[in-house]
Amino acid sequence: MSEGQHPNLAAGGGEGIGQSLWQACVDLLAQELSEQQFNTWIKPLVATVADDLSRVTIFVGNRFKLDWIRAQYASRIGAILEKLYGQSVVVELALAPREAPVRTYASP
Repeated sequence: MSEGQHPNLAAGGGEGIGQSLWQACVDLLAQELSEQQFNTWIKPLVATVADDLSRVTIFVGNRFKLDWIRAQYASRIGAILEKLYGQSVVVELALAPREAPVRTYASP
């Protein structure tokens, strides 16, 4: 295990390694941030991790939150992911897809 690497990542590849990488990052952010900051900005985030772990796409609920995460937390998230993985990880931010509205029709 390389220095700074999270124990859950030491086993190497596997189906859930991407989610383990993201969860380890979230766990470290929970330790660094106040509970309010964490619950407001980090906890609601959803991420997908590329199979080769080189890219993490973080989905954010709206444009305001996306801009705030980019300005306040994106560089720290990238640094944590790089430390955990031991290699550079590209962090992308994207708006979470919205579910299509359900149309209801009144009975005649």
